[in-house]
Amino acid sequence: MRRGLRRAVVGLGGVAVSLLVGLAAAEPTAEDKAAAEALFEEALALVQKGEIAPACERFAESQRRDPQLGTLLYLATCHEQQGKTATAWVEFKDALSQAEQASKADRVKQAQEGVARVEAVLARIRLQVTAPAAGQVVTVNGREVRTFDAALPYDPGTITVEAKAPGKKPFSTTVTLAAGPGTTDVEIPALTQAAVVPPDQPRREDPPRDHTLAYIVGGTGLGVVALGFVFGGVAMAEQSSADEACDGRFCTQEGLDGHDRADAWAWASNITIGVGAAAVATGVVLFFVGPELSPAEPRRPADAWMMPVVGFGPEGGVVGAGGVF
Repeated sequence: MRRGLRRAVVGLGGVAVSLLVGLAAAEPTAEDKAAAEALFEEALALVQKGEIAPACERFAESQRRDPQLGTLLYLATCHEQQGKTATAWVEFKDALSQAEQASKADRVKQAQEGVARVEAVLARIRLQVTAPAAGQVVTVNGREVRTFDAALPYDPGTITVEAKAPGKKPFSTTVTLAAGPGTTDVEIPALTQAAVVPPDQPRREDPPRDHTLAYIVGGTGLGVVALGFVFGGVAMAEQSSADEACDGRFCTQEGLDGHDRADAWAWASNITIGVGAAAVATGVVLFFVGPELSPAEPRRPADAWMMPVVGFGPEGGVVGAGGVF
C-alpha cells in the first residue's frame, strides 16, 4: 500500500535538515517493514484530521524504518504543508533524483512539481562577514556555515546566528525569518578583543611561626599567677589566726608574729601575681611575633624553660622567675 502514491491533502513544514530519505544501509527487517506500514497508515489518518505536525513525524519514522519513494513524497508534501519549506525542498529534490533513477515518470512529475512549488516560496538568509578573525567559526542554529554572501534557504521561524573566535568576544543575534519568498541579510561585525582575565593569584598566607617560647612563657606565667593566689590564701589564713590572739589594740607576741607572717605572705602573693601576669602578657606577644619557621625547618621540642622562684629570709620573702633559654 505504501508503494503506491496516494492522493491526500498534506502539507508544508520543517527545518532544512539532512535527508530523511535514501537507501538504508541495511535491508529492513520484516518487523521494520510492518512498523513502517503501520506508521504510514497512522500518518494518513492524522492528515485527514488536519493534524499535520504529528503526521509528519510518523511519515518520517516510517521512511527511516523502510525507505520508500512514495513515503518520501508524502513526507515532503507534509513538510510543505507544515511550513518547513527548506526541508520539503530538499526532500522533493531527493525524491526527484530517486524517481529519475527508477525511471518512474509519474513520480518524476510529482517530484518536479513539488520542487518548483516549494522553490518559489523559499525563505533565505545571506550571511555577510565584515572582517573575519583568525579561527572564526559561524553557526546558524548550531550548525557551522562556511559559505557567506550567498542566499541559503532555511525553514521560516527563529534563526540564531553566532560567531566565535579565539581571544574574541562572541557575537550572537536572533533573526525571525518570515514565511514566503525573500532574503534576509545578516551582518556579522568584526569581533572585538575579549577582556583578559588574569589567573587567580594564590592567597598569601602568613608564614608559620615557632610558638614554643610563647607557650613556655605564657604557661609559666599562668602557673605563677596560680601560685600567687595560693600565697594570698595562706596570708588570709595567717591573718585570721593572728586576729584570734589579739584583743582590740592589744596583741600577744604570738599575734604580732602572726600579723608579720600574714603581711609577708600577702606581699609575696601580690608580687607573684604581678610577675605571672607579666609573663602571660609576654607569652601572648611572643605568639604573634615569634620567629618564623622556614619550610624545611621541622618543629622541635623547645630546650628553654622557666619556673617561679620564691624564698623567705629574716627580712621577708623574695619572689622571682628563672630559667634557661
